[in-house]
Amino acid sequence: MIRACAPLAALVATVSPALADPGAVDWLRGNLNIPTHLHDGGVWEETGGAVLAVDPLTLFGADAGPIAVPRQPARIVGIRETNGTDPRTAFLVLVWSDAPVVCGEDLATIGVDTGLAAFLAPRDVAALNAYGAAYGGDLYAGPFAADIDKRYPGPYLAQLPDGTAFPLSGSGWGDGGYPVASLQSADGNMVALYAQFITDGADWLLPAPCPPDPAS
Repeated sequence: MIRACAPLAALVATVSPALADPGAVDWLRGNLNIPTHLHDGGVWEETGGAVLAVDPLTLFGADAGPIAVPRQPARIVGIRETNGTDPRTAFLVLVWSDAPVVCGEDLATIGVDTGLAAFLAPRDVAALNAYGAAYGGDLYAGPFAADIDKRYPGPYLAQLPDGTAFPLSGSGWGDGGYPVASLQSADGNMVALYAQFITDGADWLLPAPCPPDPAS
């Protein structure tokens, strides 16, 4: 999967999945060789079991097939580059479990044209289109724009005036094509889904592929 990089560029039955060792967040931070800190973006209560990874203002790629995810609330985590003055989001992560990561899958690419990235349920795309139509087709208009400007770089749970909410983040240092991958536990459950926006100068951080399911 070819991507253009911008400059520098046990499922748990709780509402707030744990972020402690040895789960997905530590796996990501431990494999990225730059200083980082965590930003808690809240809890996304209703993923609907499927998400799209898109630029929320262009919705480019929203017609691609959604990614199947657990039908449980997800913790929104930002792993930010630590540079003292202008922290940028290196990873936007949805976390469902603190189980150890053993493998994963490279699933999609976010094409970013406005410096923003989001995970949307399919119904959120319709809500965004309806919101934009109310402002002449311009999604970066009305109260939504003020919310983005105030809370950039996030991530945070963005909310439209009709109550539609979804995870939104700044895409590191700008526009480009960014990988989206899953992380799985030894029992085959998805523990996290992440998009990466900043590297340490090496290739994108992608998990080892999971072995084929012998039952399939």
